[in-house]
Amino acid sequence: MSARPEVTWRPVQRIVLPDDAVPPGTRDLYVRVDGESEIVGRTSLRLGAEAHASFATYFGGFPRVAWADTGFDRLRLSLRIDGEARIHVRGTDAAGMVRDLADSSASGDWSLELPLDERSAGWIWFDVDASGPVTLHDAEWSAPEPARPETSVSIAITTFNRSDDCVALIARLASDPQVKKRILQVVVTDQGTQQIRSNPGFAAAARPWGPLLRVIEQDNLGGSGGFSRGMLEARLTPASHVLVLDDDVNLEPESLLRMLARAEHAQHEPLIGAQMLRLTEPTRLHSWGERVDRRRFWWEPVHPELAGLDLAEAGPDRLPVLSESCPVDFNGWWMCLIPLSVIESVGASLPLFIKWDDAEFGLRAAAAGHRTITLPGAALWHVPWTAKDDGLDWQAYYQLRNRLIAALLHSPRRRGGALLPDMLALDINHVLCLQYGSAAVRRAAVRDVLEGPGHLVTGLRSAPGRVRAILAEEGQALQTREDLSVAQEVAVPVAPRGAVATAGRLLRVLAHQLRRRVGAPGGLPMRDVVTLRREHGKWWSLGLVDAAFLQSATGSSGFLLRRDRRSAAKHLLGAVRSVIVLGWKWPALARRYRADAASLSSAATWFSVFDES
Repeated sequence: MSARPEVTWRPVQRIVLPDDAVPPGTRDLYVRVDGESEIVGRTSLRLGAEAHASFATYFGGFPRVAWADTGFDRLRLSLRIDGEARIHVRGTDAAGMVRDLADSSASGDWSLELPLDERSAGWIWFDVDASGPVTLHDAEWSAPEPARPETSVSIAITTFNRSDDCVALIARLASDPQVKKRILQVVVTDQGTQQIRSNPGFAAAARPWGPLLRVIEQDNLGGSGGFSRGMLEARLTPASHVLVLDDDVNLEPESLLRMLARAEHAQHEPLIGAQMLRLTEPTRLHSWGERVDRRRFWWEPVHPELAGLDLAEAGPDRLPVLSESCPVDFNGWWMCLIPLSVIESVGASLPLFIKWDDAEFGLRAAAAGHRTITLPGAALWHVPWTAKDDGLDWQAYYQLRNRLIAALLHSPRRRGGALLPDMLALDINHVLCLQYGSAAVRRAAVRDVLEGPGHLVTGLRSAPGRVRAILAEEGQALQTREDLSVAQEVAVPVAPRGAVATAGRLLRVLAHQLRRRVGAPGGLPMRDVVTLRREHGKWWSLGLVDAAFLQSATGSSGFLLRRDRRSAAKHLLGAVRSVIVLGWKWPALARRYRADAASLSSAATWFSVFDES
């Protein structure tokens, strides 16, 4: 009987610990310890006598569920221990049930080869029991070396007047030597009016990179224009992948190595995405993965049980749903690793400015055979999009326009399925909420979609200013409460509960909307304006007032909204007309957009746009 051939191992996941750069209070995302302990480096943990450390954590566990298609049948755990401890290797099956996989005493340089089977189909981790003081160093999981060579990456960062955040990100990428050596280039596309080069900290952050850091200044072409520049510039390097990365994030650098490792073991060159943790609540998950509901053609989380999850409390040993396979349609471009071969095949982003560019690209890549994998344990911290005002400010235009364009390109449903009725419901909601500016910019979005695909390039620079002008004309612009002298007391309306209460509230809202507003021609005195928090700005509250100051997501400013029957009627009629015209013209529009999509996302189109900067 022949001996089994010797295995060459390649690391797939280091065990790292939090440093001063990650948000405070996140230690339990890395390791949970009972007893005396001290973190003495990114990869070293000191434990006191009788202490117990568990790596059944978000960053500490190995998510085999996200590696199911790779084909390797074993893993190796290696580490170094000063002293002697007991190592318990555990895992979960596909149902999330915890299983004991191996148990061993360890001291000095130690490793364990672990066969993989259905008992470890979910997550795998190890626990450490220290009878006396020990220090754990340099633990990592390795897999048999794949046929694919080691990957390398070009980083594409887009920034707009966030120079402090961007400088910190550039420095963070250089903070880990293992991460830095895999990066062949960092391209920062600066589209702002406050150039990053002028930031006092830029020189120090740029110094470790030398000529590998390139700052390209261009007109503001939105995220799609900035990231497309980074994608296309990456083709000039020997890199295998480009990583698109938001500028205003707090990055766990180990995430990049894990994503590159996953790419090396992948089949059919997928996109590899990182997950998002909330910068405002740093142990809470914001996005495990994203998919598009084909019926309404709207994005949604892959699993409702995972939305807003506190990962410090819910590790893989505590929550079975973490061991379930959750296929995604796309990954947000807060952090997404894209093979350059995919960009050569399907093009860069469509010129959408912002919103839906990542979703559309993910759907386009999937149609060409390149699915997206969102990788647990690879993540960054970012302000969640739920803490933004994108339904009330200029972004409302892009939210609808680009949703329609993505659906025209990719919806399998006749005339967009339930998208158009859903669009009408949202328009009615805006009108009942006195948000006539939002309704107006959404009509502009529909007009532009009806104009055809050519407007995407011709209006790329001008559309943001045009949309802001529409909002200003409708009186829906951010203002401070002090500037308006509105009441400081914040109303707390009570939401209706149950079908009967909701129907009754709706009848009251409709009756109030039809009533003539009593007051001076210029509107109600500011003392009569109701102040509402953003979360209370719903149809069931705003629909019952004549004027309201609706606080922004940050609470530092807000929108002054006034009821006007004539404006309401105009926008309701416009919304109905938009749905009718879009439904009628949908098949022809879909053919036009699909015919032009390849050209619009091509390098030739993008470089013609860049040359105008």
